[in-house]
Amino acid sequence: MEHQSGMDTKENIETEERKTSINWNKWDAIFFAILTPFVILAVFVILIPTGGLSYLTGLFNFPFDFIFVGLVVVDDIGPVMENFLFPFVVIGCSFVIIGSVRAFINWKRYTRKKRIVRITQLGIPILLITLYFLALFIPIELYSPRFKPFTYGFRDRIRIIADIEDIRDWLGTLNKKDCTGRYILLSSSSIPFMRNWSDSRRWPKSLKLFNPGSVILDLDENGNPKVRLEWGAALGHWGFEIGMEDMEIPPSDFRYHGEYRLPLEPGAYVWCEL
Repeated sequence: MEHQSGMDTKENIETEERKTSINWNKWDAIFFAILTPFVILAVFVILIPTGGLSYLTGLFNFPFDFIFVGLVVVDDIGPVMENFLFPFVVIGCSFVIIGSVRAFINWKRYTRKKRIVRITQLGIPILLITLYFLALFIPIELYSPRFKPFTYGFRDRIRIIADIEDIRDWLGTLNKKDCTGRYILLSSSSIPFMRNWSDSRRWPKSLKLFNPGSVILDLDENGNPKVRLEWGAALGHWGFEIGMEDMEIPPSDFRYHGEYRLPLEPGAYVWCEL
């Protein structure tokens, strides 16, 4: 009798474990099959049109020549992409409607874990569909052109890692005769990520950590030294400029090969070539 009672208890425990486990059925497989292309397409529909990808490119200071080319292509095929993706949106809406009805009918039968799965299954497509329509119909400042979100991202990067005061202290030690406005090329065509810092002057670590392609030492309108760091290649250049606090920050120049500029703080700004 005791042996039988023990077996019944073990069966009850196993039954409870099966109830509380997540039942991965065909519905779950369909969900992941539909969700995967939605997530991939969301990168193109949301991150690129809204400037999200450009912002991340600036934030991490990627060499963006190839990404730039990709963005130009996306700009050209944007309307085609929107039409192409619309059927996926319809499928996603149908999935949400059917899934909501099914979840409502079976809600009391679901375990706690199963309810979390169902909420996730319905919530993610709803979020992606909502962002799709927001990207299409709500005007966003960063929507276009691409240089704006890139420069915002790059400014956030510089704000995080730049020691502007240390750079200014170093600028104060420079001989004005050395501030000629000439390019000091640091990059090497044979070794792209190597930088050749000249031994003719003492470069501070707060400047070298940025690993720029070139540096320009010049004088501002007050006759004080300033430094300009630059990255880029044939398809575009970007960087930042730091001078003393009273250095004037010029407004953005939206002409061809002009510069879009955002202030970091008084006497310092980031820029991106148009």
